[in-house]
Amino acid sequence: MHHRKPGRCSARLATFGLLAWLSALGSPATAAAQANVDPSREEVWLGDNFAVSYAARVEGDWLIVDVWHEPGWHTYAMDNVLRAREVTGKARPDTELPTRITPSPGIELAAPWRQTDPTELSQPDLHWFTWGFENRSFFAARVLRADPGGWIEVDAQACTDQLCAMVDELRVPVRRSGARSVDPDSLAVVRGAEDE
Repeated sequence: MHHRKPGRCSARLATFGLLAWLSALGSPATAAAQANVDPSREEVWLGDNFAVSYAARVEGDWLIVDVWHEPGWHTYAMDNVLRAREVTGKARPDTELPTRITPSPGIELAAPWRQTDPTELSQPDLHWFTWGFENRSFFAARVLRADPGGWIEVDAQACTDQLCAMVDELRVPVRRSGARSVDPDSLAVVRGAEDE
């Protein structure tokens, strides 16, 4: 059984065109009590709602993070805030939290992150601008070094049109794979990553 660090959850409810945030403190957004169907994937649950799962592999000289969203669920682009800034001109735009992936100390990245080209999920009538992923998506970064036993830590926000689960410090083991799941060159370079 894989151990998962509990995250904090919140629920989002859209009423009369306004977004009201409701806090559901103390509800873990993990699968600690759930049976994991695929042991290579770390699952995120909000109560009885299965939201999203993550797997990480080294494929050749690339670190690949494979994300499966359950129907109706989506997560947000690594450059979500930067994209919203570009549209709104605001330094701190109203938008969902971006996905952040932090490798363990034994994994050294050689290049900026790439991601599946995100879909615009904005609601311009509410002045809410956001980009994200549904179904299956990927993140990839070329690696200089990936020691055995490494992991990544994922921080993200997974939402439906009514619920949001905070993915806080979800630790995902990095495995090795000889197969290629995605062509990293087909993925978009994360905006602003070249400047980091």
